[in-house]
Amino acid sequence: MIGTYPPTKCGIAEYTKELTQSLMAKGVDVDVVAVNQDNIMLNYPKNVVYVIRRDIREDYIKLAKFVNTEDYDVVHIQHEFGIFGGEWGSYIIDFMKRIKVPVITTLHTVLPSNAEIPIEKPLKKVIKYSDLVTVMNYSSLNILRNDYGIDTKKITVVPHGIRTIYLDKTPREIREELGIDEYFILLTIGLISPNKGIEYAIKALPKILKYNDKVLYLIVGETHPKLKAIYGESYREKLERLARELGVEDKVVFINKFLTKEEYIKYIIASDVVILPYLDKYQVSSGSLSYAIGYGKVVISTPFLYALEVLSNGRGLLCRFRDPNSIARAVIVVMKNPRLKAMIEAKALEYGLKLRWEAVSESLLKVYKRMKEVILHE
Repeated sequence: MIGTYPPTKCGIAEYTKELTQSLMAKGVDVDVVAVNQDNIMLNYPKNVVYVIRRDIREDYIKLAKFVNTEDYDVVHIQHEFGIFGGEWGSYIIDFMKRIKVPVITTLHTVLPSNAEIPIEKPLKKVIKYSDLVTVMNYSSLNILRNDYGIDTKKITVVPHGIRTIYLDKTPREIREELGIDEYFILLTIGLISPNKGIEYAIKALPKILKYNDKVLYLIVGETHPKLKAIYGESYREKLERLARELGVEDKVVFINKFLTKEEYIKYIIASDVVILPYLDKYQVSSGSLSYAIGYGKVVISTPFLYALEVLSNGRGLLCRFRDPNSIARAVIVVMKNPRLKAMIEAKALEYGLKLRWEAVSESLLKVYKRMKEVILHE
């Protein structure tokens, strides 16, 4: 398994860890190659058997030599352009060209060809040197087929997995423990960055509070480490100023910490509505959305590609990009209609059960076996 890995703090690292653990729970031997994102060597767990430095091209070539000398059945790359070195992550291609082991690549970012970002060449090369590609939804599959001419026989849809955690407390008890049981809870959760569009949810609060003043908006998560290294806490401070200017600072609660997965799920369970006012309409995956719907929550989201697919058929509500009034209207609709809220929650949970790692890792295990059999026959 190749990708970022904890203690690196990013969504890909968490995904790689959870997939690895889920496969190991099924009796699969999984070695991890961690892509170190800076010059500081991290204290990785024992299952990380090899570390490459993101921006050192020679490390990718040496990794290929290492993999070719080991008795691996499959190499699974977690691909996102920003986590590998070179122009648009091109160094990973140096590795892929040289290995003699079947390669499956999960694409965490798939942008349309009209997105004005020059990823076509590196993306096509990654796909060329992969024996199979997985994407997390059919929106991504359609982009690869229609925009880049990729044969869909090479693409398999495997959804973003979520961890199953069984808690010994009811949702009400969790809310009481957090001291929020008297409120209607709005939640945005995950690493904080400007592309989350949180300011538009804060701007929606005055209108929401006119309908119901027993509302709290929890913004849970620390600033994305890469953003923090360059800009510090400027975005969080901007959000705090905005809340003060609008007179809603007592209704906005910032919980500035990197959460354990148990804490993460507790906050989702404790919420009434998860708000995802994201700004990137081409976003094709979201751990926050997957976990929210996986635990049967009402999600109000902008119509980015992943949300359009996951929240269809009554599984959530959509609001317009950069539109606080649209967010406020959607929240008020949910508050006004308990039956609607319960119906959305039921549909979300029904869909979300398919996203549990138990099911997702089983699907991937079948993909590994099928891919190896096809390559052996060839």
